[in-house]
Amino acid sequence: MKWIEWRPVPVTSTAVNIIPEKYSWGLIILSLLFFLPLAILGTMSAGWPIYLQLLPLFISLFIFGMPHGGADHLLLWGMLKNDSWSGRTVSITLYTLAALIYLIFWKIYPLGAALFFLGLTIFHWGQGDRYISLQLHRANYLTRSKILSSLHILNRGSIPILVPGFLGNETYRGVIEALVSSSGRLSYHAHWVTNNSILFLLIPLGLFALYNVCSLGLIEKSEEKSLWIDRTEGLILLIWFLFIPPLWAIGCYFVFWHSLRHTLRILWTDQLGSQLIETGKFVRLKIRWLELTSLMTVIALIGMWAAFDMSFSLRGIELGWLAKALIGISVLTLPHTIVVCFMDRLQIRS
Repeated sequence: MKWIEWRPVPVTSTAVNIIPEKYSWGLIILSLLFFLPLAILGTMSAGWPIYLQLLPLFISLFIFGMPHGGADHLLLWGMLKNDSWSGRTVSITLYTLAALIYLIFWKIYPLGAALFFLGLTIFHWGQGDRYISLQLHRANYLTRSKILSSLHILNRGSIPILVPGFLGNETYRGVIEALVSSSGRLSYHAHWVTNNSILFLLIPLGLFALYNVCSLGLIEKSEEKSLWIDRTEGLILLIWFLFIPPLWAIGCYFVFWHSLRHTLRILWTDQLGSQLIETGKFVRLKIRWLELTSLMTVIALIGMWAAFDMSFSLRGIELGWLAKALIGISVLTLPHTIVVCFMDRLQIRS
């Protein structure tokens, strides 16, 4: 066993990187096993102290959430045509610069940075779901229509980012205000969140309806099951974010939906990881995951602690802590999204 993996993880356009369809139902069952008990807990979470409502987001710093971007450097190096140490150094420097520029943006114009974060997350979470729908659930109609592909991204990404702002409007507004006020230079009041609460529901619903209507004439007989899975997942997510309190709902989604699914993608892209999945060696698979991600995860946690003076104590979790954590996550999300875009260009069949 080695502690750190330094070799690039090759990202290619070959069928090697396509997750076998036999895992489709396995992922659906795994999602249900996570989300059914979490839904029961979530219905009670509104009355809990903030630190308990934010427990999933706190866990995300160490399990799946932040670590799901911890292999970015290996994937980035695996896409380089010039696999030299100079090429690796330049690529990781550019990756870091993207994060630093966004951090400076937070300091200069926090409202713009917060709105950009919402839009970026809508796109990134939507692109993650599109990959799974296409490569695992075999929703091939997403490659035949750019309109459907774009609507799928906007639909799936807007549900977790916008729907919590409807019934959970007060909490949603509090988070936005904490984010914008985090620079310490102003006390921001997000009246627009309260005044436009209905839009937080109508926009995702409209995108969901438009996507489903447009898909009707574009699917083939063999893709009916894929469309059924696609629609069902979207409907479940709408119900989840509509009725589960927002802090609990978003935290659980980030850990057990978005991050877990990207983790599957990384492990299947990694040759050793895919072999361990196929042979059912799940203990060794966990070790492989640590080899791929632990170094960058630890560096990111140290960086967040140094930059934001964050407490990693559970009792220290409040809205101010959440604002710092989200800014830290956002700074890492920008270069991570860029890496995933390059992966999509290579791995998504068109």
